[in-house]
Amino acid sequence: MEQIVFRSTVISYGTDKYGNKRYGITIPAKIREKGEKLYGKEVIVIVILPDDE
Repeated sequence: MEQIVFRSTVISYGTDKYGNKRYGITIPAKIREKGEKLYGKEVIVIVILPDDE
């Protein structure tokens, strides 16, 4: 198992054909090469909200 850690933002991707909201996580440009390996793969997402917000 490989672990990649980065800070990101959850953004809205509009709605699906049933009207349900869709969301996505942006991958920062500085880890783009590692992020390309994630495309189409199942991943485990752990969300930690920072205290600085």
